[in-house]
Amino acid sequence: MFLLCLKGGEMVKILRFLHDMFGDKSEITLNQKLDENSTINKLAVEIFAINAAINLIAGSIAKCEFKTYLKNEELKEDEYYIWNVEPNVNQNSSEFIQEFISKLLFQNEVLIVEANNQLIIADSFYQNEYAMVENYFENVSRKDYTFPRKFNMSEVLYFKYNNEDIRALLHELIKGYNELLNLAVGKYRRSGGRKGIVRLDTIKKGDEKASEAVNDLFTKKFKTYFESENAVLDLQKGIDYEEIPGEAAKKSTSELTDIKNLLDDVIVRVAQAFRIPPALLKGDIADIEKVTDNFLTFCIDPLVDMINSEINRKRYGKKAYLEGSKLEIDTTCIKHIDVFSIAEKIDKLIASGMYSIDELRKKLKDTILETEWSEKHWITKNYSDVNQIEQNNFKGGD
Repeated sequence: MFLLCLKGGEMVKILRFLHDMFGDKSEITLNQKLDENSTINKLAVEIFAINAAINLIAGSIAKCEFKTYLKNEELKEDEYYIWNVEPNVNQNSSEFIQEFISKLLFQNEVLIVEANNQLIIADSFYQNEYAMVENYFENVSRKDYTFPRKFNMSEVLYFKYNNEDIRALLHELIKGYNELLNLAVGKYRRSGGRKGIVRLDTIKKGDEKASEAVNDLFTKKFKTYFESENAVLDLQKGIDYEEIPGEAAKKSTSELTDIKNLLDDVIVRVAQAFRIPPALLKGDIADIEKVTDNFLTFCIDPLVDMINSEINRKRYGKKAYLEGSKLEIDTTCIKHIDVFSIAEKIDKLIASGMYSIDELRKKLKDTILETEWSEKHWITKNYSDVNQIEQNNFKGGD
């Protein structure tokens, strides 16, 4: 805080200057004025938290394999290539899926059209909705190109995440947090501010040189002095500055704790909105396996089910789907698997006949052997048919 001491003279002119400089305030805080003169960067907590959540979900689904089946037999042909390698000439599958999921979550809806045997994500479109007849889309555009035709609902892949725009709801919720964060940051910066007293001698009426010196003192010299780690303040005759000792040492860590708690609270709210375990979004590693399982169950699986349903009903149809021709998204690719830590479980899966060796190697992202013995299903001798056990017991009783 600065206290201004005038020894008689032209009080009105100085007060007018200070009023213009600092506003109608009885106390002058130089730190506050310097903050107002500079560009105040608002904390983009909302965008940061939402982008972190969306990137986590989009990146996870982009890791999945889109498996295609023909009459219940896994097959790798054109449809598999489109979803797992190259959906269009300008994007690989990872880029395509990340953009697709990001648009879906950020804009609450996304439209994918097919043109020249390529899947194209629309940047903008208009949907005409009806109750009993098929909806259609027009003004569908991608970058600088607008398709000169209408697309019926049956011709496109259209996904809608929620009935209400989740981003708009989050914006209203987090608006209050942004204000609290800005207040907390301002309080933290002010708590460690350097404070002092300025004393000015009389300034004669019409003395423009003295007025300019005072103006230069507050607008330039003090600004440089307070922003520098080490500095010397050059004061003209008649101007005296006395720094109040010990003020900068009073900075408390409570403001930092308030800021951290507010940031954590925002991340928790965003995580809940997207059904992500808050610990995962915050980067906590405690119980990471359980947290990842919850992430897959409550966040990824519902999204994957929605994507599966839309693709199967539009690109396969009822008849083919009922015959076993379909697309399925394999989410087991999301979790990192340490082969040695699950060796016993692998042995159990093979010994019970649940999976062949090649099937397990594929799930573990290892090279499949494609041999007769690796494609077989094996079972240990201590597994027997229930009916056979009952028959043996009956014979033994005889």
